[in-house]
Amino acid sequence: MSAVAAPVPRASARPRRHWNISLIVQYVILSIWAAIVLFPLADLLILSVKTLPQIVSHPFQWPTSINWSNYAVAWTQGQIGRLLLNTAGVAVGSVLVVIALSSAAAYVLGRYEFRGNQAVYMMFLSGLALPIQLLAVPLFVLMKNIGLLDNPLSLVLIYGSSGLSFSVFLLTSFVRSVPKELEEAAFMEGATPFQVYLRIVMPIMRPVLTTVALFNFVSAWNGFFFPLILLTDPSRMTVSVGVLSFVGVYSTQWNYLVPALIMVMLPMVLVFTIASRQFIRGLTAGALKV
Repeated sequence: MSAVAAPVPRASARPRRHWNISLIVQYVILSIWAAIVLFPLADLLILSVKTLPQIVSHPFQWPTSINWSNYAVAWTQGQIGRLLLNTAGVAVGSVLVVIALSSAAAYVLGRYEFRGNQAVYMMFLSGLALPIQLLAVPLFVLMKNIGLLDNPLSLVLIYGSSGLSFSVFLLTSFVRSVPKELEEAAFMEGATPFQVYLRIVMPIMRPVLTTVALFNFVSAWNGFFFPLILLTDPSRMTVSVGVLSFVGVYSTQWNYLVPALIMVMLPMVLVFTIASRQFIRGLTAGALKV
């Protein structure tokens, strides 16, 4: 008689979650916190489709009528399209400056031992101690002397230089965690240091570079102080200053200001949504070896 094999129990496709008091409490706390965070955003969306009298009299009440025309008027009257293009140019330009300079500096500081290596590294870190706004007056004079006043290029240089400290700190820690054997193999094949940096190190640093790019992109996109003092031509303004056209001395056009703020927020939400996975990987990269 042939032996009949016992049926093998099938593994469950999804592990069963064991609920307990601690897990329920965590979910309740997180749900409450999510509601607290999302409530202002939801109210902002509701305010954006209200008329001005409705916003002033009943800011938290559901609108009696939905006015999608607020977005069209805000886009046209506030020239949001031009402001977004100006801001995108400044943000992308500053990100390119930061990535090019900080990655090269981090590779040298993390891979080559030379006299003054630690001093140069500490010089970059010292930039984290003080905000760049303290240098507003000398920067204003410098930009005026070199002819970059009322020029978006001045913002690119300022935001690019202000982002170097944190970027060099993050990238240097990551470079030191990369095995040297990869570069030694490339050198044995006849590669130059620049080729190793460009073709070996830069692709490996992609998660951390995404984090650096996002941090500096957000900083440049939301920048308000330097565009306010360096730019005077309305056609060159960034969104953070340009939306103030809806704010008057005696009154504020809330029914147009709120839709303008939402339209300004959307590009940042889109960028972060696309790069969120690389952003999280970049934050944890190099954490085990420094």
